[in-house]
Amino acid sequence: MAESIFELQAELFRTLGNATRLRILHCLCEGPKSVAELVRATDLAQAKVSQHLARLRAYGVVAAQPKGKGVVYRIANSKIARVCDLMREVLAEQANECSEIIRAMQRV
Repeated sequence: MAESIFELQAELFRTLGNATRLRILHCLCEGPKSVAELVRATDLAQAKVSQHLARLRAYGVVAAQPKGKGVVYRIANSKIARVCDLMREVLAEQANECSEIIRAMQRV
């Protein structure tokens, strides 16, 4: 059983481990959007956005809601947005540490 949770976790990280899908999630952090809105926000082809949304939806990262003749996507669990925020914080901290090392090396 313990191994299966790690497999599920790895699959979720593989799903999130794509720059295009992260761009889409970043847009959805601002609120629910249609495919057309995501296409405009990301400047990607509709087919590409739809393909990535399908993967995100399959793993429960985003949810789709019918709206009129279309569909609106949203982040399925607010904790997903927090995970993305935490990843960016870690990257910012790492970049800051690297900058400090570089500045220290330049003083020598």
